[in-house]
Amino acid sequence: MIFKNISKKIYLYHPNAIVFWLLFFGLYFPVISFVFVSIILIIYIFWPFQSYDIQTTDITSNKVVLISHGLKDDTATWVTTLKKQLLTNGGDVQVIAIDWSRYADNALTCSVNGRRIGHDMANILLKNSQLIDIQLIGHSCGAFVNYGICEVLKEHQNDINVNSIYLAPVSVYGGMFWEFGLDNFGACANESITYFDTEDRVPGSNRAPIHSTGIDVTDYKQQFGFDGAPHQWPIYYFLAINE
Repeated sequence: MIFKNISKKIYLYHPNAIVFWLLFFGLYFPVISFVFVSIILIIYIFWPFQSYDIQTTDITSNKVVLISHGLKDDTATWVTTLKKQLLTNGGDVQVIAIDWSRYADNALTCSVNGRRIGHDMANILLKNSQLIDIQLIGHSCGAFVNYGICEVLKEHQNDINVNSIYLAPVSVYGGMFWEFGLDNFGACANESITYFDTEDRVPGSNRAPIHSTGIDVTDYKQQFGFDGAPHQWPIYYFLAINE
């Protein structure tokens, strides 16, 4: 019905049939299609505001480390190794690996899901009145979990010290805001460090955000004998320096 009404209105301005169809398919139809597809994408990426079922242990320590994996990943890979390293080296600290794999399986939605999960995790953390120091470690799309946690913590409890570590962070938010991560990651943290590989082709992952200190690990691959994907290298560099 809507399509029919639009066609009638266009035809009133262009009564010549040939001119009408040329204009419709050459000009009007692409514009209408673009607007329609854009609306559908926005709805798909940002709506509905689903509830997230993230399992975690009780957070009771005054010093906490939270590790967030990236797109199409889970806690059974490098996250488990890093958690063991940090528990061995970190002393009196609670290390938590966030398994949000069921919400991190889609490149279009993982950033939005990650940020919202970060908000939920921050609200859980705020229930711990003993918390004074937190380190956030996020790879790829897990960077948005870092950012979401930091946003809410600093909004409600600014005296908590937040150290945010990004490993090849993805910059694109919601599939359309390409510079979001580069402009915002690290902005709310007391300290932020980004490990990156300049050969990484994932958008925004090959340089540091403007609010984060950058550590370029590109030239260390040969030294450590790494021959995998550049997007994964910052993970293994970070594991190596924490052994």
